Amino acid sequence: MPPPKCWGDVLVGLVLVSHCRALALAAAGLARQVSSGAAIPLAAAGGAGDNHGELGTDAMDIMEAVESVYSSDGVLVLMDLGSAILSAKTALAFLEPEKAEHIRLCSAPLVEGAVSAAVQIAIGSSLDTAEQEARAALVPKQLDLGDTAPPVTADNADDEGGYLSYTFVSRLKNGLHARPASLLVGAAASFPATLKVKNVSRNKGPVSARSINKLALLGILLGDEVEARASGDDAGEALAAVRKLVEDNFGEPPAALKSTARPQEKTLSLAPGIAMGRLYRENSVTSPKEAIDDGDAEIRRLDAAIARVKTELEAQEARLIKAGHADEAGIFNAQKCILMDEDVINEVKKSIRTEKLAASYLYQRTMNKLAADYRELPGAYLPQRAVDINDVASRVLDALSGRKKDAEDAGDIILAAKEVRPSMIVRFENSLRGFLSETGGTTSHAAILAKTLGIPALSGYHLDEKVANGTLIIMDGKTGSVTVDPDPQAQAAFKKEIADWEEKKRRDFEDSKKNAVTTDGVKIYVRANVGDTRDAKKAAEYHAEGVGLLRTEFLFLSRPEPPDEKTQIAMLGEILALAGENPVTIRTLDIGGDKPLPWLETEKEENPFLGVRGARFYQKEKRLFMSQLRAILCAGLGHKVKIMIPMISTMEELRFCKETLKTAHTGLAREGIVHAWPVPLGIMVETPAAAVMADHFASLADFFSIGSNDLSQYTMAAERGNSALSELANAYQGAVLRTINIVARAAHKADIPVSVCGEMAGDPLLSQALVGMGITELSMSPGAIGGVKRAITGISRGEAEETARRCLAAATLSEVMDALDP
Repeated sequence: MPPPKCWGDVLVGLVLVSHCRALALAAAGLARQVSSGAAIPLAAAGGAGDNHGELGTDAMDIMEAVESVYSSDGVLVLMDLGSAILSAKTALAFLEPEKAEHIRLCSAPLVEGAVSAAVQIAIGSSLDTAEQEARAALVPKQLDLGDTAPPVTADNADDEGGYLSYTFVSRLKNGLHARPASLLVGAAASFPATLKVKNVSRNKGPVSARSINKLALLGILLGDEVEARASGDDAGEALAAVRKLVEDNFGEPPAALKSTARPQEKTLSLAPGIAMGRLYRENSVTSPKEAIDDGDAEIRRLDAAIARVKTELEAQEARLIKAGHADEAGIFNAQKCILMDEDVINEVKKSIRTEKLAASYLYQRTMNKLAADYRELPGAYLPQRAVDINDVASRVLDALSGRKKDAEDAGDIILAAKEVRPSMIVRFENSLRGFLSETGGTTSHAAILAKTLGIPALSGYHLDEKVANGTLIIMDGKTGSVTVDPDPQAQAAFKKEIADWEEKKRRDFEDSKKNAVTTDGVKIYVRANVGDTRDAKKAAEYHAEGVGLLRTEFLFLSRPEPPDEKTQIAMLGEILALAGENPVTIRTLDIGGDKPLPWLETEKEENPFLGVRGARFYQKEKRLFMSQLRAILCAGLGHKVKIMIPMISTMEELRFCKETLKTAHTGLAREGIVHAWPVPLGIMVETPAAAVMADHFASLADFFSIGSNDLSQYTMAAERGNSALSELANAYQGAVLRTINIVARAAHKADIPVSVCGEMAGDPLLSQALVGMGITELSMSPGAIGGVKRAITGISRGEAEETARRCLAAATLSEVMDALDP
């Protein structure tokens, strides 16, 4: 903590008095710790009798302690109870009057008051401020335990003139306790800027960062989103100091945060990366309700506008295909289907003839109603298609009015909008550096395009309306940090961060070239999770040893109708060709929950995650399942393919899938169609039912692949999309690790392969524990391959087994974390 005064300057003295000398000395030791190395004038007095070994207090001992820390800035004296107070008063009577008037006896609690006063003294605060903080030291405890105490009052003074902001997520295992809070107080006191802190997750604050008590009242815990605000002189430097503390995790080991999904009222990462650019906002347009004379002429205007938009969509689709993003190009094909919907067009034309109103007004009214209907649909996927409807409507309205957008050549921009639409991203692609959307989830088409094009993106972030277009903004698409109008120091820090990020990517890429072999020669196969051809190319780039999970939903979700076998064979063939001679595990269609099919009507379910998903779906849609199995067998000819069934819970489900696969093979053979055969059929273990019955499933399945994402949420009965339960829906939980160990042991006993293909496989620490459980195949996102290979090559099998043993013996999440990083 850099002191606000020179080391030689005088500071307020602090004396701690207790009946028990050991207690006084311990409280003094605690006070020194939270003062973070600042040599504050501090003395302890306590005990009675020879060597102060008896309980009691001595006035002369207290007087000597006061004398030892005295200065004209004053001395604050804290006492425990009873005779300690009387002895302190007596000590003052022995002092010279000119000294005694600078001594303050304080009624604050001894331990809490000592901590609060020491922090203030360390930053050079006055005697009055130190006493005020000491007296208020019980308030955080009172609030936490439900006692009567003043509420947390937001301090919004000075914010009207604007401020810089830095948002981060707490990685402090025990929350913002006294020691890290004292570091934050020290940082705040080191600059003339006004620094405030707000607990965004709990909507507490902002409060002054110079008060350890007010910071404690925020109740900042592990995983909470926190905003630091700085205004005035050196605001950028103050935020940079806070950022450094956060990056160092306040000098403590960072606790794991595995959940990235957050409610929409919080910032949600849509695409990682850091970016800097000038703010650009589009003004929303409302079409006026204007009367017309010639309905036929208005209908011709509408037809011309629709034709123009159709041409634009086709051009943008072709552009993405040419750039190698054929899967994402389907977004604009889907929008073209929305545009050409005859029911919508005919309804608008009918309204033009009957109501004699402008096409723009009637088209916007019709599309707004359609979008509202989509938002009422169940699940997470279909409601987000309302954005595509609004996007098509905006395009048509622009075509009707002849409006032209003005930001295509505006230089580097950060786009902010209520909802960022695909057309915005494509239109500004050459200048767009990042975007901030108030709404939208990870499955929105804007999010998909952002990831494809490498554009950092955040959702759930509301930028103050006072921030004008053209204002410089720095954003971090991974952490959610947004800095408005950064000073030169912050801009320099951004450029350094870019360089550090590039260096990390370079190191990960170099390490991905290595073989994952433990120090004692055990080979671990590191494969990639792939969702489309773009992912497959990235997997090859990062030297993945095959595809451990090929998600086939991309074949079905972005289409207005189900793909035929020929289409499926062609698209699967592209990915298999990219994998070459490496093995590919193809997961059959996993829809339901948050992934309904846009072209298939299904019954509304109260809890889709526990509804008709995976293998359950196949028994209802047998023809669709058969078509996919046939396509996989045909595409797999000449390749090392395996088929994996998701969401298996019963042996009957697995038998049905095996019989259907055999029927698909028999049918193709009867038709004279060459295809891959035999093909291993395994299950994705993601339900507790499959885990506890793993020994039985091992008699039918050719292999196991553990889907840790769903297995975590089902084992812990905690939805992984609910940030309030992120600590529960966490693969670090002991119950999840024990469940995985059950599956691994059953696979080993039956002598069938077992792998992990969930998010935890890409965690370097957890990958070591998995290797210790005997799992020799890990599949992850391509970018994680280098880090995992680096972790595995640094341990022996024995060390991995010991890590696994410690994790499996742990009783709590924190014990698991300690076991992974002892």
